[in-house]
Amino acid sequence: MIRFHFRLRPLAEVEPWGDHRLHWFALTDGWYWIEVNGHKLFQHPSNADTGQPVPVDYYVVRLWEDLLEVLPSVLEPVPADLADRMTSDLDAWCGADVEGAEAALDWYSSHFMYTSYLVASPSILWWRSVGGRDTITVDWRHTAEHGLDCTVPGQGRASVPTELFLRAVEEFDRELIAAVGRRITEIEACGPDPDIQLDLEQLRHEHQQRSGSLTAAIQHIHATDWTAVREGVARIFSTRSRKPPSVATDLGR
Repeated sequence: MIRFHFRLRPLAEVEPWGDHRLHWFALTDGWYWIEVNGHKLFQHPSNADTGQPVPVDYYVVRLWEDLLEVLPSVLEPVPADLADRMTSDLDAWCGADVEGAEAALDWYSSHFMYTSYLVASPSILWWRSVGGRDTITVDWRHTAEHGLDCTVPGQGRASVPTELFLRAVEEFDRELIAAVGRRITEIEACGPDPDIQLDLEQLRHEHQQRSGSLTAAIQHIHATDWTAVREGVARIFSTRSRKPPSVATDLGR
């Protein structure tokens, strides 16, 4: 099971940005988290006041945009030998500065969901496998920063059928677009606050554009040069294996 959860902050509580401007991005202010096979990503394990887990408090469009950004890469099946390399030695990838490995590094980084905008930013890697079963796997690792955890548990991996993954993405997209659409309709009916800068025509135009973003992402088919990727991977890991043990240990700390 996989689901992309969100809740929007009540419209009356949505704060305009520094220039008193309200736009599509700001209208998605709220909370979100991902649930996959009982695990929760983008959720803090406990709250000091209630003792209950709480989801990330941020603009929901951020999760939506970052998911669509990685989607073309995630939907391209990864050969089994390369899937094994994706998480076998993270230090090798993170510390890689190897000539001729650009194709491999670009391919690898395209499977990471961007999270650096968060104070507590987990590392979340997605890929698709079609050997035997057609599945999407998510691997996450998170070291608490500033005493703040953002995944439950802090490290793990889960796989779901690709069909269910796509269904969850489509549901998230449909629900978010519909929710923001209702907000725009409400603003159009009542009129914006006179102290807020808001271009309703532009807002509707952007909403229409964003409504087609998922279709565009799915149609953006990747055609990876697997020969170039494998050559780069071989360079990265052969260089890694030639380093003295002391250097490898230092990189791992």
